[in-house]
Amino acid sequence: MPTAALPPCAQVLAAAEKPTPAQIRRLRIAVGQDVEERARLAAAVADGHGFGKDKSRLAIANFALGRFADAEDLLDPKDAYSALVLGLMEVELAEHAEAKTHLTAAGKSIPEAKAELVRAHLAAGSPEDAEKALAGVPNGADREYLAGAIAEAKGNVEPAIKALEAALEADGEHIEAAFKLGVLLDRIGDDELAAEHYLVCADAWPAYLPGALNLGILYEERGEPNAAIDCFRQVLAYNPRHRRALTLLRDAKSSRSMHYDEKEERERERMEKIMRTSVNDFELSVRSRNCLAKMNIFTLGDLLRISESEMLSYKNFGETSLKEVREMLAARNLRLGMFRDESEHGPTKADQKMLGESVDKLELTPRAVQVVTDLGITRIGDLVQYTDLDLYKAKGSGQSVVQELSTALGACGVNLRKPDVRF
Repeated sequence: MPTAALPPCAQVLAAAEKPTPAQIRRLRIAVGQDVEERARLAAAVADGHGFGKDKSRLAIANFALGRFADAEDLLDPKDAYSALVLGLMEVELAEHAEAKTHLTAAGKSIPEAKAELVRAHLAAGSPEDAEKALAGVPNGADREYLAGAIAEAKGNVEPAIKALEAALEADGEHIEAAFKLGVLLDRIGDDELAAEHYLVCADAWPAYLPGALNLGILYEERGEPNAAIDCFRQVLAYNPRHRRALTLLRDAKSSRSMHYDEKEERERERMEKIMRTSVNDFELSVRSRNCLAKMNIFTLGDLLRISESEMLSYKNFGETSLKEVREMLAARNLRLGMFRDESEHGPTKADQKMLGESVDKLELTPRAVQVVTDLGITRIGDLVQYTDLDLYKAKGSGQSVVQELSTALGACGVNLRKPDVRF
């Protein structure tokens, strides 16, 4: 079965086994939140590629695109699998009676349909009926999740949290459980744990964007605008015109600017004081002081504006004096020439060497290694050609991977590109 025309998120439609309900839901979410994947899947449907003669797969593609009428025309309600897909669509359309009928019929031969029937009861606002239907759901992460959802619907927060935690113990990547648990913990003020569970959503592939948004909002409330900005940029990597993410990003940037204005003012005052400090206040040899005076260097500011090569070009100022000055500055986290106009200089040999180094130098986690390997990246110079927006959408990537790559590059003196987002 050809797969080339199908976008990555829809490859499940070309697998040997028919998609499970969980896979269908994930496909629906992925297509709904990613404008590029949506366009590619729509093109595949128009071309008829990747679906073979199985009408149910084409129906699922149409369902993912929100084309419910087209999907329904392709399904035979007498077929158990088609009845399952019909039930999933009817839940979204709030056609609760029809959804229950189709899912009950599908459940006679498809075990997964029993869990979907519980979801249908919950969507209809009937937690008691959902609880009765739960008896037919096999043990596992999905059953624990549904038990948590039922408890939440009844207003029993503590049992809901326990059930959702059990779901994540059974399946650490259960996105529904992670998101719902994050929301409940957020409500009761447990920010740390809520952030952990939202991060599961932001680290999923494709990412579950409501979780990434909530994580960003939580960071913003905690006074961590940079972390918040990263989360909102992750959402915009999937949908550049996501209105809420754009608004939240703008607010986070404003918050960071206010914070930085105060911080930069304090730093500016500190540096001005340092720049005015006389070189005679430090333990330099008489020879070095005399040489500096002849060069009209009287303050630390003068030293920070002159390069080592310029100093050595002066008569009687040699390597010994240079070492003395260099060590005096290093003790204060300063260096010669650090305030020279950087635009006068191109990339240093050290910078060029670093860009040529293997990505192995970054000592990445296995997950991050897999991401850069899949992208064909072998050198640090290759990696810095990608933007954070590119990397968020890379297969197997997520919030943690992009942050790991950014931090590792920063430790090597280079940065991941983060282009401005247009508002």
